[in-house]
Amino acid sequence: MKQSRIIFILLFLCIISCKKTSEKIAKKVDVNKTKIDTSKRYQRITIQQTNGNELTAEFEAYVTKQKDTFWNTWKHYKNGAIDSTKSSFFTFKIEGNKNDSIMKGKVSFFSPADSIPKSRIDSRKVTFVYLQKEKDSVYVKEIYTDKNTIEFDYKNYENYSFEGYIMDLRFIKMDSLPDKLLLNRNYFTIDTKAWTDNTFVDLLKE
Repeated sequence: MKQSRIIFILLFLCIISCKKTSEKIAKKVDVNKTKIDTSKRYQRITIQQTNGNELTAEFEAYVTKQKDTFWNTWKHYKNGAIDSTKSSFFTFKIEGNKNDSIMKGKVSFFSPADSIPKSRIDSRKVTFVYLQKEKDSVYVKEIYTDKNTIEFDYKNYENYSFEGYIMDLRFIKMDSLPDKLLLNRNYFTIDTKAWTDNTFVDLLKE
């Protein structure tokens, strides 16, 4: 009888522990909790992975109404810092006052491909595209470079909203096949809204 009581207590404690763990994970997942806008094609979400109280990974994705998920960025952490050898992400900011005619934007992006020696890169093409509203029209702006950081001019578009994308293509030399090149591709969609019709998300589907 005493043994049955011990088993029951252990089972009860296990159930309570599992319940607490589930609640903790749910809170971590629901970090982009905003007003639902079902008129938009995508919801931009952030998912965090933890080990106890330690953040181990963070992912950004776009989710359709049909629950299709397109991953955009991922960060892996080691001892509290981003592990750049396993992470693919970007940083983005626009500085200036709302009444300024021109504001300054800056985007930097990172991927495991950054660790490839330059001597092995045959060529590289980075394309940065974003939408710019001017009067009653919306224009597509393009910048081409081979760098990881891009600075650009930007006019205030609906209270600092922003839509754009980065395409980073690197053609890598292969010792085993000297006449051929290996293509390394990294795509990022940039958006400042949690609910969006950003057409650049299609790039993530490739």
